[in-house]
Amino acid sequence: MRLSVIIPTKNHAPLLDECLSSLSRQNFKDFEVVVVDGHSTDRTAEVAKKHGARLVYEDFGTRAGACKVGAESAHGEILVYTDDDCTFPTDWLEKIHRAFSEDPELMVYGGEDVIPEGSSYFERTLYQFDLARGAPRDPSLRLRGCNVAYRREALEKENFDPHLGGIEETELHCRMAARGMKMIFDPFLFVYHRRRSGFLPLFKRMYSNGRDRVQVVRLHPELLSAMDLLPLLALPLTLIALFLLPLSPMPFLLWMGAALVYFLGKSVWVTVRSRGFRYWPLLLPVLVVRELSFGLGVVRGRIGRRKVTY
Repeated sequence: MRLSVIIPTKNHAPLLDECLSSLSRQNFKDFEVVVVDGHSTDRTAEVAKKHGARLVYEDFGTRAGACKVGAESAHGEILVYTDDDCTFPTDWLEKIHRAFSEDPELMVYGGEDVIPEGSSYFERTLYQFDLARGAPRDPSLRLRGCNVAYRREALEKENFDPHLGGIEETELHCRMAARGMKMIFDPFLFVYHRRRSGFLPLFKRMYSNGRDRVQVVRLHPELLSAMDLLPLLALPLTLIALFLLPLSPMPFLLWMGAALVYFLGKSVWVTVRSRGFRYWPLLLPVLVVRELSFGLGVVRGRIGRRKVTY
């Protein structure tokens, strides 16, 4: 049973180099690597060639489109997806191969993404939000695009929607679950996945997540959760306070006070749930950027659609 490892990428040559180097150290050897490039202008093609990966191009301009092209280009029976900023334990592919070999009914199999050793204080602070949030029991909502594998026949029945800007794996898994496909989330199957390393990259990512979330919830209203709605509370509180600042100090203080109560309350919740007390100094400003950028993305998603490149 041959595996195809599919890696969407664009202009991330240094990260891709590290990713492919990590794949070369896998214990399991019967696999190909398909790099799906969104027409990079850096050394991506050179890096792929150096590591013996097969390079194909996509023209959709979305990660979902790259995933679809990867599925159509791969030769393996099991299609394994990851990101170009991931590295892997040496037994990663071995575990995936074993899971599908032992269970012929298994269609989708995936696991966790954890932060690598040597991650910055900022990246570790972001990771506290993952730890605090926990994970839903439903595998279709828990499986992540950077660490998930599909039996080929599953993607022949339901494939990625190339027009989605993001969160494409969750939307796909909802359709697969509706067909009754067997999915397993294995917490012991993990990859090392880098987080955003600054406020601007964080803002861009969370803005895109908010916008993409609207698009996916339109298709699957059952996915709407309190985690989607809470940032929408933070955004108007902050904007109203800023609007009132030049008009009257008292209303400004009231509205800003309400916003601070929200941000402080949620930051305490994250800290307690994750037990990441050492990250408290940075957690509050990170939370403010996360919530406001996600809320702005939701607003953008409500008033129109625009593809988001990866």
